[in-house]
Amino acid sequence: MGSATAGAGSAAAQGPPTYPPIEITGPASPTPCSGPSSIPPIAPADVNALEARVTTFTGRALAGIGQCGHHLVVVTLTSGNERLAARVRATFGPSIQIMVGLTVWNGHPGRSPRCGSLAVPSSPAPGYSSTLHLRTTTLRVGQDLEGVVDVRDMGTTPVRVLTDSPIEVVLTKPGTRRVVGIFGGGIAGSAYGALLTPGAAKAIGIVGGTSRCDGGLGSALPPGHYDAVAEVSGPAVDGPEGPPPTTFTQFLPVRIVGK
Repeated sequence: MGSATAGAGSAAAQGPPTYPPIEITGPASPTPCSGPSSIPPIAPADVNALEARVTTFTGRALAGIGQCGHHLVVVTLTSGNERLAARVRATFGPSIQIMVGLTVWNGHPGRSPRCGSLAVPSSPAPGYSSTLHLRTTTLRVGQDLEGVVDVRDMGTTPVRVLTDSPIEVVLTKPGTRRVVGIFGGGIAGSAYGALLTPGAAKAIGIVGGTSRCDGGLGSALPPGHYDAVAEVSGPAVDGPEGPPPTTFTQFLPVRIVGK
């Protein structure tokens, strides 16, 4: 695992739901799903069988499948699977509309949405730290991140960490707070409030991915160097009833390599 100690911030910040800061700048779904087209509709009696065939065909690369507007089916593949998208289109035709990660695929790689920048962190509570640990810091194109965030009370009084479980990790352009990669799937998470006694630590699971959100072409971040970081809303500095500050783990360098 790669790890380092989180650094301190200096100014107040916006909290959730602005994290991660996604600014959708392209279509959120294929155009034929939302407007009339010349694509032949799928007969209602055939939908279930067709979805089953597509599910088998795409295997573990399938992120989601369902009906969209105008009696078509939309399938979402995990990031980096443009070649599989081409095979789906060749096999099943245009009645199957295709998303790859956060992009629309229509015969060629789609343009990704553009994320914003991370908020400026608040000053963390004295004696409290949050540290990101990744199973590996070398990732393949389209690979998800695995690891934990360790939160630790190094002070003399108990602290309650108010955050989410799992904690979402994002990728940034190195040396900046500009988010360029996120987890492209749905996240089944919940609020989490761990009470730490002095000297205690807890490991909280993470979710993170390499879905592209820098406005470039393609669904997955290309090979290169990035930083991984997670927002962790730490213990309130104004007492147990005050709002938690917006704190972050350290920026952990990662490298994406080709498949």
